[in-house]
Amino acid sequence: MATGTDTDDPLIIACDESGNDGENNLSGNSSVFVHASVAISEEVAQALIDEVRARTHSRTDELKSKTILQPKNQAVAQWLLQHPELEGRCSLVLVHKQFFTVSKLFDSTAEEMLHSLGEDMYENGAALCAATILFFAAPGAFGRQWPALLHAFEAFLRSSDAVVARQRLGALVARFIDIQTTSDSPILDFVGMAFAGIEHLEQLSQFQLGEGIAERLRTADPLLAGVGGSINEWKIRSGRPVSVVHDEAKELTPARIEWLKDSLRHPERVAASMAGTGVDVADFILVDSRLDARVQVADLLAGLGRVVAEDIVRGKEHPLLSGVGSLQSRFSVWPVRDHMDPHKARATISESRQLLVGD
Repeated sequence: MATGTDTDDPLIIACDESGNDGENNLSGNSSVFVHASVAISEEVAQALIDEVRARTHSRTDELKSKTILQPKNQAVAQWLLQHPELEGRCSLVLVHKQFFTVSKLFDSTAEEMLHSLGEDMYENGAALCAATILFFAAPGAFGRQWPALLHAFEAFLRSSDAVVARQRLGALVARFIDIQTTSDSPILDFVGMAFAGIEHLEQLSQFQLGEGIAERLRTADPLLAGVGGSINEWKIRSGRPVSVVHDEAKELTPARIEWLKDSLRHPERVAASMAGTGVDVADFILVDSRLDARVQVADLLAGLGRVVAEDIVRGKEHPLLSGVGSLQSRFSVWPVRDHMDPHKARATISESRQLLVGD
């Protein structure tokens, strides 16, 4: 659904997140990260916040998602999710943190290895298919060895310095070998592909540690993926450049924002098949959410999205599922069983690429 007019003027989106544990994806406080964005005016946003305050009888200085998440305010949450002023004007990028970690593991090893050999695993959906197969099948195939490997990978990514990174890379190698030498599972080849590309983690470690660049990039932080997904979502919807107004977050330093903007402008540096899908981020401003009602609305929606998504992870169906589901961005990092089929994974990737190009 197009938002705004057909001009070259940037579309302004206001953003906030919920479930932020930084790079602690496997043992943080939340199993899900949600990045919410809204493309509404300040006047509309303030009217929504005022109405939520009135309906919840909130007297806090700043209205936060914890208010609307109280069971007694479920009807208010439903009212907000279905409000006509938000139809086609809000988006939720849902990030399943464990699936995000599995995808990161495969992309930074096997995908990088094949990329160096001239093969683009993003173009044919192979990277998505492989990560999905590992996510759903590896726990049953490898038992406790699988979470041990994922935790070793995350520990490596969160290394404090080069010495620690080398030590933790050794521990990760040991976990790979443990699986390789004790399993005969049909999906062992996917683990073997990741292991074959493990040398590429050394370059990733340099980015993680900030060696030779302005500062650590924290590529394992879902916040960067969430912001990127939101921007791409609004590029597709509006066909316009995007300006971001975001709640203050210590992770969003000037250097990381510039890196993110450059990555979104030049996705072909990651995969040749993404040529022509770049998006221009006209501006990126951090604000105090207390001073911007649009960001407060995004905060409410992000909180609702996280609670609903966490229930999904636990195998439960939340009463607000339909409302949140209708807002889910196509750039969510979420495991979908259908993507274990390489043809369906390829179709999903192809559709997103075509939408970004504008065909």
